[in-house]
Amino acid sequence: MSGTTQATSQVSGPPPLSWRSATAVLIVLNLVVYLVERRFALPDDLALSLGGLAGGAWWEFITYQFMHGGWMHLGFNLVFLHSLGPVLEDTIGAKRFTLLYLGSGALGGAVHLMGALLSPRIFGHPVVGASAGLCGLLAALCAIYAEEPMELRLLFLFPVVLRAKFLLLGTALMSMAGTVLPFGNVAHLAHLGGLIGGLLCLNFMDVKPLELDPPPAPPPGR
Repeated sequence: MSGTTQATSQVSGPPPLSWRSATAVLIVLNLVVYLVERRFALPDDLALSLGGLAGGAWWEFITYQFMHGGWMHLGFNLVFLHSLGPVLEDTIGAKRFTLLYLGSGALGGAVHLMGALLSPRIFGHPVVGASAGLCGLLAALCAIYAEEPMELRLLFLFPVVLRAKFLLLGTALMSMAGTVLPFGNVAHLAHLGGLIGGLLCLNFMDVKPLELDPPPAPPPGR
């Protein structure tokens, strides 16, 4: 994602990032693709665009998710993936986690292309980045742990704690606002599609939330 927030769950015992996990594999793939992208001139039909799909490049729905417009774009997205991935992967399993990530990204891309058909001037540019898939992860995590506190770090520095369902609502409203009144070099419509994709994918899964930590005991009185 290209935003400047970081979300971490207060779920009990968030698993540390294992280098055998799907989250770690996705992080490494994004890094490797970015390095290759900087070193070599990759084909234009790896980014997602109407022109590419018209030419039969259906793989763009997947490949665009691993391409990024710069190191800051990549860095923000990898921080989000590292923050959201381990808890959600531990909750739904590596296979379903990967399918949810890629499926949300593909649906986000499809929603962006629908916008490009309606308004080529605003949405007609090729799109790259993992943001739509990450929005799917965020939507699924917030839906599973809707009533639990989530920590949002504005500018990666200032912590704000709010219930997960409100974080999801705020993200959706921001994406809708960016779609109606575009701001920044951000694919807001793809973000919105990714949120919808995450919720749709989750609807087909039988998910049990992780157990939560009990509230801390009050200090003994004197």
